[in-house]
Amino acid sequence: MEILFDLNALKTFSLVAQDLNFTVVAKRRNTVQSAISAQIKKLEMSLGQPLLSRGRGQAMHLTPEGDAFLIYAHRILSLSEEAAETVRTAQSRQILRLGTTVTLSLSIVSDVLREFAALQPDVQIQIQCDRSDSLLRRLEDGEIDVAFMMDQGRHNLRSFVHSVDLEWACSAQFHMPESGPVPLAFLTDGRDLRQYAFRALDDAGQHGHVTHLSPHPIGVRSLVQAGLALTVMPSNTIVQPLIPADRSFGLPKLSPVALAAYHAPRDRLSSADLLLHLLEVASR
Repeated sequence: MEILFDLNALKTFSLVAQDLNFTVVAKRRNTVQSAISAQIKKLEMSLGQPLLSRGRGQAMHLTPEGDAFLIYAHRILSLSEEAAETVRTAQSRQILRLGTTVTLSLSIVSDVLREFAALQPDVQIQIQCDRSDSLLRRLEDGEIDVAFMMDQGRHNLRSFVHSVDLEWACSAQFHMPESGPVPLAFLTDGRDLRQYAFRALDDAGQHGHVTHLSPHPIGVRSLVQAGLALTVMPSNTIVQPLIPADRSFGLPKLSPVALAAYHAPRDRLSSADLLLHLLEVASR
């Protein structure tokens, strides 16, 4: 049987459960005691269970069913208030959808967003993390307003591109083995920066071996953070607890990579222009 709850009755029940006094609640609700009693009875009839025990000569208290229902009443009231607030503010707040990679969101982007929010406190930021090669497609499809990732080449939507040094990254717990290949951690599908690592090692006459894999960047980060292997990252994305590899490891210098930002193929939002500017400054 479908039950449609009256939010006004749920609010009344919540107050009655708190005060356990119809008279007090009636004053708080600016109504009469009989109206409060009627709302509670209507709820009980809908549920087919007593919510309050209020026998003669006994202090009012919640029944076991009332205790259980109170949790859901609070959840329903909270969700309704959240929905109403979302609708009320949707028209007044500008929404800016940023697409970026996990690595960038945990480093450069978090710092930029702090500055952006101070300058544009009324803009709601929505972040979507994806692979660099997927973000450009999502931008073209109108799913995001700004994309910040590894450069995807010349494009009429590209806002800026900057070269960034690439570095070996590890944790403080990592120890380079005395012999054998350099232990590395990368993504399972191979669409990452491993080519830069192996090219540098090959040119230096050194050997590397992918000892650990993960299908997700967070997994790779976890493996490196555990001290199990090295990986390679743009220098300005290496943040604690990861650190640049110690020079004593004798690792070769890596070729630089390019970070770029792209904007949506429609009228630019003023907030998007500000975000793009802050991202560019942080990428230099």
